[in-house]
Amino acid sequence: MEREIKKEKESKIIELCRVSSENEALAIKSLLSGQGIQCMLKANIDHSVYPITVDGLGEVRVMVSGKDHQESVKILKAYAKSSKD
Repeated sequence: MEREIKKEKESKIIELCRVSSENEALAIKSLLSGQGIQCMLKANIDHSVYPITVDGLGEVRVMVSGKDHQESVKILKAYAKSSKD
């Protein structure tokens, strides 16, 4: 039973983070892809038609599989830390 729950969690798609622009989301996608982690970008609007970021309307969600979530968080934290230095 516990094994089935773990397997189900790993196969789910989980939100990694939300960013305010499509460009930022694409940069994160590129960073993760370079580490062998696939991700999806989800938005409430089509940015090519409505390139706005008012009140979270232009927010983009970066989604990863459950099995890659922890590693993705580590990669983003390491990148954030290195870019501050």
